[in-house]
Amino acid sequence: MSPQNPREALAREALRLHHRYQRELVERFSICPWAKPARSHDRVRAHVVVEAAMTTRTLAPIVDEWADDERAEVAFIIAPRFGDTAEAFSKRAEEVGALRDDVFLSAPFHPDPGRASGTIQLLRQTPDPTIQLVRRSRLDEIRTQDPPHYTDIFALDLSELEPGNAPRTVAATVLAHNDRLVEREGRAALQSIIDDIRKDREASYGRILGGL
Repeated sequence: MSPQNPREALAREALRLHHRYQRELVERFSICPWAKPARSHDRVRAHVVVEAAMTTRTLAPIVDEWADDERAEVAFIIAPRFGDTAEAFSKRAEEVGALRDDVFLSAPFHPDPGRASGTIQLLRQTPDPTIQLVRRSRLDEIRTQDPPHYTDIFALDLSELEPGNAPRTVAATVLAHNDRLVEREGRAALQSIIDDIRKDREASYGRILGGL
């Protein structure tokens, strides 16, 4: 087996698991009303960091390429080998987001919700640590709709939901939509989907990471 094969396998499996999360949770329950249209119209980009380290130096050219691609409305940076805490990953996500914050807004997702047990933390349990970049101009279009489609929690950084950082109507609408989702479907049912993807991840990566 060539040294490159495990890296290719990891990238392929990370994307497969990410797509499971998008289809089985985000799109199925319309958590993001334009996730499926963006994917079906080839407006989503993704990059897997197969190295253990995730540096802004290596990611800057990729983010620049996405910024120059007007069709790239949403982009994901997936880091399956990032071994630090969710808090550390959030700080790294801020650094990556700052690379082109003139074009994108960024938001961190992590498989570990930490001590928080809120709706947003529940729904942000991606298979791997993931940074989402959303084109600012696309969000501006959504905000001009009537009624505004603020049901997309992934278009907003968690800090924007804190008092003083966003209009009360925005935060209230975001939280109310997702609270209704959890109430309707049940927290246990949603968590079971996430756990099934997590088990898939453990089995898949267990066969790959030894080669790295």
